[in-house]
Amino acid sequence: MSRLTVDPSGTHLRADGTFFPLVADTAWSTFADASEADWRTYLATRRRQGFTAVQVAAIPILHDRDVRAGAREPFALDADGHHDFSRLDHDYFATARAYTRIAHEEFGLRLVIGVLWNNYLPGTWGAERTPHAVMPPQQRRAYVEKVAETFGDLDPIFAVGGDDHYTVPAANAAYREAIDVLRDKAPHCLLTTHSAPNTTLPDALADHLDLFFHQSGHNVENQELTWRQPAQYLARTPRKPLVASEPPYEQHGKVNGHGRWSREEVRRASWTSVLAGATAGVGYGAHGMWMWHGPGGEFQARALSLEPYPWQVALAFPGALDISLLARLLRDHRMHRLLPAESNGSARVAASQDGDLVAVYLPYADDVDLALDLKEHRLTGWDLAERAPLTPDAVPTAGGTRLRQLPTHGDQLVIAERPPA
Repeated sequence: MSRLTVDPSGTHLRADGTFFPLVADTAWSTFADASEADWRTYLATRRRQGFTAVQVAAIPILHDRDVRAGAREPFALDADGHHDFSRLDHDYFATARAYTRIAHEEFGLRLVIGVLWNNYLPGTWGAERTPHAVMPPQQRRAYVEKVAETFGDLDPIFAVGGDDHYTVPAANAAYREAIDVLRDKAPHCLLTTHSAPNTTLPDALADHLDLFFHQSGHNVENQELTWRQPAQYLARTPRKPLVASEPPYEQHGKVNGHGRWSREEVRRASWTSVLAGATAGVGYGAHGMWMWHGPGGEFQARALSLEPYPWQVALAFPGALDISLLARLLRDHRMHRLLPAESNGSARVAASQDGDLVAVYLPYADDVDLALDLKEHRLTGWDLAERAPLTPDAVPTAGGTRLRQLPTHGDQLVIAERPPA
């Protein structure tokens, strides 16, 4: 598998010299819970669908875990059934390495490996839920060194932290130490961190990462973050690639709301993030797949997230194909060039700096007036709900261009490209 690098522009990742859109499904608990046969079935499905990566956790996310008999554990268990961090289970890490090699070498899917989920660090909100899981400093460093030793030569992306707001000095110091260890022992691996919603990364961490992940998450009150949150990352210098790593997962419970996140809502969150500046890629999650839910599994976060579906059912959720189309359009139109442009009611508009590429996302059928002259552009369109092409109806106006309403029952995407001179 070719090595990933950051393009000098800071807008995207490259592999073999070309744009690599990081379109990542989420299967956090793979190393602890998936059989090898099931892992291969999963990888074959996501590769066929056009995903380029998978987000996994190096060790279990304890407060979001599907507890079941027979799960693999990264450490020996003490008398209370808690991890004894002084006793690494080397068979667990050997399995994790083998699964990473299978993903990379046999299926061409890059793993993004979460290293230190916040529950393992002192003072975080996760540590409050699982206080027995806070790692002592010496054992934490030994664990991070084990992660570098296990995966470093396979060139995954490492997400140093997980679901944190990065406001606790002791935890931030631990993340920074992990960055230093990974830089030293796995120097070719790109580093990021998985942020919680409404996070402002401190410079002491952000300056040492290669790319940024932002999360809008699963709370109903946070959904404007899909297009508000990228601005703070685009304002940083130097520019670094931005990925919308965790829009709401399909069929996950609406936290602080009612019901479950639909395919349509996930798609809207994903496209609005991309057109707001997360042009390096996007994450996707199916509720039941990310924790490999199965018979006998007891999901720890059921009260907020609702009961998961069996993973085989979740793997077939239709929203994954919406993200497949997004991946294709990102690559084919080189959408890493886009920057947020005008805001036009409910429509989201982005354009390249030279104006050669314009993209418009409409959450529902409507007329849209753009302050952009598109007479020289070639327009294509998509009915995103049907994943079917559309022919846009564009007319010049005194101030730019009007896109006339097209009769679809869902959201639409219009792409305008100016041919080379």
